[in-house]
Amino acid sequence: MWKVYKYTLLDLLRNRFAMGYAAMLLAVSTGLFLLEADNTKALITLAQVLLALAPLLTLVFTIIWYYNQYEFTVLLAVQPLHRGAIVRAQSMAVGTALLLAFLFGVGLPVAAWAPGAVGWTLLLSGLSLTAVFTALGTLVAVRNRDRAKAVGIGLITWVVLVLVYDAFLLWLMFTFSDRPIEPIVVPLAALNPIDLARMLVMLKVDLAALLGYTGAVYERFFGSTGGMLAAFAAMVLWTLLPAMAAVRRFVRKDL
Repeated sequence: MWKVYKYTLLDLLRNRFAMGYAAMLLAVSTGLFLLEADNTKALITLAQVLLALAPLLTLVFTIIWYYNQYEFTVLLAVQPLHRGAIVRAQSMAVGTALLLAFLFGVGLPVAAWAPGAVGWTLLLSGLSLTAVFTALGTLVAVRNRDRAKAVGIGLITWVVLVLVYDAFLLWLMFTFSDRPIEPIVVPLAALNPIDLARMLVMLKVDLAALLGYTGAVYERFFGSTGGMLAAFAAMVLWTLLPAMAAVRRFVRKDL
């Protein structure tokens, strides 16, 4: 497994998309800090851009990379290697490459201009989303034989999590605002990793008050240390469950 991981990672580190992704993140992050005199405002803008863009690019790249490597994966599968080890190694290699790209492209500017709680929260949230959407991309690719269908499912997944989910949750909260729905709303927040990551950053910047009732509900739970730990635990589950499902599917798949 570790040899597959090692050589896959070495290949990915030379991948043009990975290098271009890191360069794009570095350019966007550095540009925002240079254009905005207030580093906090720059971080807020950066969070809005990255927490939507990074999941999309991670998801699409993971799916396309899997199909580009399909013949090599089949070749590995006929070797005396466990199928589960193959897909785990490949998924970990893709995730590591994208995590390093994010760490380089965003981590360096954040460390230089905003090395505080808000900056580190943004960095951890972005890294968590990268891991989550690498796992989701692997699952989508493993479950579908057709590349176009898999990419379409990936894009629909992203649109639902970025747009549709927020619209549904806001409708639910404002429709039933006169009732005690906090026990329902807080678990629903964990069902969307993008929204969860965005809220963690907003709470660190103390912007929850500007979100009215929505922000008050989130701040009541996620504003504490226990709430932050629960949020990152939800991110871990969002990573592990799709990854385990992808391994299970690949082991049973007819290549």
